[in-house]
Amino acid sequence: MKECCKTYLDGQFGGDAAVIAEIYEEYVNSVKTKLVEAKDALANGDWGQLDRVAHAIKGNALAAGDGDMAQTAIDLRSAAQLQDAAAVSGLVARIVELAGAL
Repeated sequence: MKECCKTYLDGQFGGDAAVIAEIYEEYVNSVKTKLVEAKDALANGDWGQLDRVAHAIKGNALAAGDGDMAQTAIDLRSAAQLQDAAAVSGLVARIVELAGAL
């Protein structure tokens, strides 16, 4: 578990290891699912879907205390709204990289 998430979730849930583990597992699974959706949306040039996926990743990352992932998702939303394929591609790659550390 990423240290930033552990620290945040410990504070939110009073160190309840079972709850923290469950929430973190849900977070990891949601990121994996949303990454598949983001890659599909990028391949199809579906900017609206990319924006929605990035919004979901951002919310889930904030709920888990993962500031790096949340900021990257915020940047992805902006790039999707601007329909900037190069920036979106790089940001999706960054989220893949960050997800590898989960």
